[in-house]
Amino acid sequence: MTDLDAKTGAGLKNSPAPRAVVDALSEVVADGIDVHRCLAAKALGQIGSSDAVPQLIKALLDEDEDVRTDAAEALATIVDPASADQLLENLIGDPCSEVKFAAIRTLAQLNDKRVAPLLIRLVKGRDDEILWDEQEFFSSGWDDWVDIQIQAICALADMGVSQAVPDIIEVMKDESAPDIAETVFKALARMGKPGIDALGEYLNDPLTRTRRRAASALASAGSPEVQDLLPYAFSDPAPDVRMAALRALAEINPADTWLLFLLQDKDAGIRAETTRLLQQVPARELLPLLDDASADVRAAALKALDKSTGLSVSPELTDKLAQMTRDDASEVSGAACVALAGLEPDAALENLTELLSDANLDFQVRSGALEGLRRIGNQAASAALIAVVDDEERPVRLAAMAALSGLAKEAPEWPNPAGEALISALNGLYDPDPEPVIEDEPEAPPVELTEESEEAEQIEEPEEEPVLSTMDSILRDAPGLAPAIGLPEHGVDLSPDDMERLAIAKRVVGKRKIPKAQEIVLHEDVRRFAAKVLGDLDHDDVTKALGSALGSDDPETARAAADALARISIGGREIPPEVCGVIFDHLEGAALETKLSLIRVLAGCGGAEVVSTLSELVKEEDRFIRTEAIRALAKVAPERIDFTQFLGDMDPSVRIAAATAVTFSSSTHVVEKLAEFAMAFEGYHRREVARLLRTYDRDNANAAFLQVLRDADKKRYWPVAIEALEELNQFDLQP
Repeated sequence: MTDLDAKTGAGLKNSPAPRAVVDALSEVVADGIDVHRCLAAKALGQIGSSDAVPQLIKALLDEDEDVRTDAAEALATIVDPASADQLLENLIGDPCSEVKFAAIRTLAQLNDKRVAPLLIRLVKGRDDEILWDEQEFFSSGWDDWVDIQIQAICALADMGVSQAVPDIIEVMKDESAPDIAETVFKALARMGKPGIDALGEYLNDPLTRTRRRAASALASAGSPEVQDLLPYAFSDPAPDVRMAALRALAEINPADTWLLFLLQDKDAGIRAETTRLLQQVPARELLPLLDDASADVRAAALKALDKSTGLSVSPELTDKLAQMTRDDASEVSGAACVALAGLEPDAALENLTELLSDANLDFQVRSGALEGLRRIGNQAASAALIAVVDDEERPVRLAAMAALSGLAKEAPEWPNPAGEALISALNGLYDPDPEPVIEDEPEAPPVELTEESEEAEQIEEPEEEPVLSTMDSILRDAPGLAPAIGLPEHGVDLSPDDMERLAIAKRVVGKRKIPKAQEIVLHEDVRRFAAKVLGDLDHDDVTKALGSALGSDDPETARAAADALARISIGGREIPPEVCGVIFDHLEGAALETKLSLIRVLAGCGGAEVVSTLSELVKEEDRFIRTEAIRALAKVAPERIDFTQFLGDMDPSVRIAAATAVTFSSSTHVVEKLAEFAMAFEGYHRREVARLLRTYDRDNANAAFLQVLRDADKKRYWPVAIEALEELNQFDLQP
C-alpha cells in the first residue's frame, strides 16, 4: 500500500471495548441476515475499535448495498489506514452513492493523495471510469453526481490540493449548474495561496452577493495570505459585504486589529456591530463613539465600556454618563444607567433610583436603571428595587423581583432585606385592603302595572320548533314539497349506519375561538412571581413561607409555591417536618401540575408516612403521577421497594422511571433483570437501559447481551442486543 502522508498506524479511534464484543459483532457482520449485518456494522462504527476494521473491509464487498453503506460509514468513523485500498476501489466501482460519500470522506481524513486525481475528475463531471447507479437517476430524477461533486470539492480542500483550484473555478462558470458558490468559496479559503488569490478575484465581481460570499470566506480563512486582501473587503462600497467580512473575522478572532478599522466605517450599523463584536476596545477608540450621531452606536459603546482597555474613570466621564442616562433614545439611556453603575456606583445610586421610580419613562430606561441598581447591590439599591415590586408595569415588577432574588442569594448573610421583601410579597404585603362593607340599600317601591303593561306581560311568543337540518328548514318553508318528492310525512327514516354516522359527526370538534387574554391582577401577579423566584433560595423560613402559600385561594400562587418547593427539594435540601405536614394536607385535592410538584417535594421529606403515601400514589391512574411517585420512592426508600414490579407498566415513562430506580435499589441480579426488561416491549427501551447499565455495571451488561447474541434461538432479540452493545461501548461515551 502507498505510504500515507498522515494518520498512520492504528485508527483515529482505538476503543477500549472488550474484544469479545467486537468479535461477536464482527461475526454478525460476516454471517448474519441483512438487517443484523447493517445494525452490527453501525454498532462497530460507533464503538470505534480498529479490531473491527478487517471485517468491515470485507463488508464493503457485501451483496447488499445497505450493508456496504453502513460498513463504509463505520470505517469513516474509525478512520483506519488499512481501509484505504478497498475504499478507493469502492469509490470507483461501487454504484451506491452513499458508499462513495463515505469513501471520499475517509480517504480525505487519511490524506491519501492517491485519491486526489480522481476527485479532480469528479469535480469536472461524471467520469466514465467510475461506476454510477443509472437506474437510480432514472427512477428519482436526481443526479447523485452533484452531491459527489460537492463532496469531492470539500475533500480536496481538506487535503489542501491547491492544483485543483482552476478546475473548481471552472465549475463556477457553468450557469446551468446548481448554485454551489457557498461551498466553493469556503473550500477555496482552505486551499492555500492559490485558493486565496482566486477568492480575491471575486472581490471585484459586479454582483454584491458574490462579493459578500467571497469576503466572508476570506475573512474566515485565518491565514497569513489573507492579510493583503482584507482591506479590499473592508472598503467594499456595499455595507453588506463589509458586514459579512466583519462578522466572519470576529468569529475566528474578535481581537483582530483589522476590526478597529471598522469603528470608523461610514455605515452606523457596521460601527455598532464592530463595537459589539470586538473582544476589547481601546478607550481612545471607544470614547469618541459616545458622541456618535447614531443611537445604536452610542448604546453599543456604552455596553462596551466594561471591556475597554486603558479606560480611566474621571469626573468628566462620570458627568457624561449621568447626562446620557437622560438621552432621548431609550436604548442609550438604559445602557448609560448600567455603565454608570459599573464605573461609579455611589454617584449612580440616586440618579438610577429616580429613573426607576418614574412610571412615565420607557421600559428600556427603567430596565437599565433596574439592572444598574442590581449591579450596585447595596442596601439602598435593594430598597429602590423593593419600592417597585408592585409597579403597575408588569415587566418592571417581574424584573425587580428577579433582581432581588439574585441579591438575596448572593448576600453573605441571611436573612437580608432582599429575601425578606420577597417573603413579604409572597405573604400578601401587596394585597389590596379589604373593601368596606356597604349597607344594603332600601328596596325600591313596587311598580304599579297599567292595563297596557299587564296585556304586554300576558303576550307570549309562540315556541318555535328547532330546525334539525338543512332539509328540515327547506321543508318547513315549503310544506308541499315533501309529498312532491316522495318523502314520508313523518320524515326520513335513518338506518343504523346513518345513526352511527350522525353520532360521529356530533363528536367532531368544531372551530374554536381564540381565548381572550387573561386579565392580570397586580397583587396576585406579585405573589405568584415571588413564589417562583423564592425557589432559588433554600432557607427554612423560605420553605415555610412557600408551604403556607400552598393554601392560597389563588391556584396559580399555590402551583408556583409547589414548583418552588420542588426545586428546593431537587437541589438536595431537606424539607422541614412542618412543611412536609402541609404537603400531605394539600396533596389529595391538588390540580395535576401542582400535585406533581408536591410529589417531588416529598422526595425531600423523610418518614414512614412519606413512603406509605408514595406507595399509594404509584397505583394512581394518571401516568405522570405514577412516574413521579416512583422517582420519589427511589430517593426516599430505594432499599425498601421492589421497583421491578413496575417494569411491566403500560406507560413507557413509568417503566423507564422504574428501571432507573432499580439501579438505585438494593435489588439483586439487577443486570439480569434490566437486560430482560430491555428485550420486552419489542426492545422499546433498549438504548435507555443500556445507558443505565453503562454506568451501573458495563462488564456484566456486556456479558448479558453477548449471551443473547450467541443464542440462535433468540434471533428475534438480536437487534436489541446489538444496539444495546453499541450503546454500552460507544467510544465517546466510555466511563
